[in-house]
Amino acid sequence: MPTQLELPVVDVVRDLFDYGTRQGGGAPDLPAQPSHRSAAHPSGRALRNTAAARLRAAALPDSEERAKLTPAQIVDRRTSLADAQIALSVARGVSLDDIDPFSGYSMSRRAYGAVRHSWVSLIKFHGFNDDYDQQPLDETLAWWAERRPQYLDGDDWLTAGMAAHREYWKGIGHGCGAPYCDVHSDDGLTSKEAVE
Repeated sequence: MPTQLELPVVDVVRDLFDYGTRQGGGAPDLPAQPSHRSAAHPSGRALRNTAAARLRAAALPDSEERAKLTPAQIVDRRTSLADAQIALSVARGVSLDDIDPFSGYSMSRRAYGAVRHSWVSLIKFHGFNDDYDQQPLDETLAWWAERRPQYLDGDDWLTAGMAAHREYWKGIGHGCGAPYCDVHSDDGLTSKEAVE
C-alpha cells in the first residue's frame, strides 16, 4: 500500500541557506512563489523547480565558503541537502522505495533510463575516450550496480553509445572529427582520418 506524505518541501530547502550566503550576497534570484497551493500538491510545479534551483545553489558553494565550514557543519549541510532532496523527490511523485535514503536521489526505473539516455547521447554526439570518459562512466555504473543491479542486467551503455555514435556520423557522411574519440579506431581509422 503506497504511503502518502505531505512534506513542506520549500521550507526544508529554505533552511539550506542557514549556512551562509553566496558570493555577491544572498540567495540566487528565483521566480516568485505562487500565492495559492492546492491541497493535493502542496508545492506545485513552479515551487518544485524553485526548490530544485535552491538545492543546486546550496549544493555547490564556492571554495571560500567551503573552507570556512567545520566538519560538523559539512555533515549537517550534507544531511540537510539529502533531506531536501528526499522531500523534492517525494513532491515529484517518486515512491519512497525508489529514493536513496543517504543522498535523496531517485533510484527509479525512470531515473535509470534518464541517466542511461544522458550517457548514450553524450557518446553519440561527442564520441568516447578511455582517458576522459571511462572513469566517470564506471563510477556511474557502479552507483547503479550497488543500488539497482537488476537494471544493468544485459544493458551495456558503452556499446549502445558507440553504436549510436557510428550510426549518427555515418548518416552525416564522415567521422566526428574529435581527435580524442576512440570509437572510430575499430574501423581502422582515427577520427581525423575518417573525416578526410
